[in-house]
Amino acid sequence: MKNLIISLFIFGISLCSQAQAMGTKGDFIGSAGMGIMTSPTLFLISPELEYVHSDELTLGGLAQMGLGGGGVLFTASGKVRHFFGGNPRVKPCIEGGLGLSLASSLFSSAVGVHIIAGMGFDYILDKRTSIGTMVRLNFSPPLQSFFLSWPIVTMRFLL
Repeated sequence: MKNLIISLFIFGISLCSQAQAMGTKGDFIGSAGMGIMTSPTLFLISPELEYVHSDELTLGGLAQMGLGGGGVLFTASGKVRHFFGGNPRVKPCIEGGLGLSLASSLFSSAVGVHIIAGMGFDYILDKRTSIGTMVRLNFSPPLQSFFLSWPIVTMRFLL
């Protein structure tokens, strides 16, 4: 039992002591997330592709597909994500973007402007992989004024 506790302690220290970032300038990061959209409640699939501009900033595209309830809500947006904080493993972030929304029979209009603002964090697993979450506020005036999307789990990979 003592050896197990010592091994776990050493493993924990090694995890916390490795300062890492997801990629360097010029790299691309691909990700996929699953979660929920609310108002109405839909199953969310959320792929992303990002360009690493610096250790703190990525630029990229985001698609969100909400499925269920007899309809589909799709958004495609360009976005900017900013990372901050001093922890080498946990990277809090905020993001914002602009794009288009498309919807089926759930909503009064089929096409609209899409504005997103989000916050979340990534946990760096290694230099090429992280896992995280992001809560996004979505504004799409022609479709409906507001909906929330939450990819509960998002895996990010350095391409």
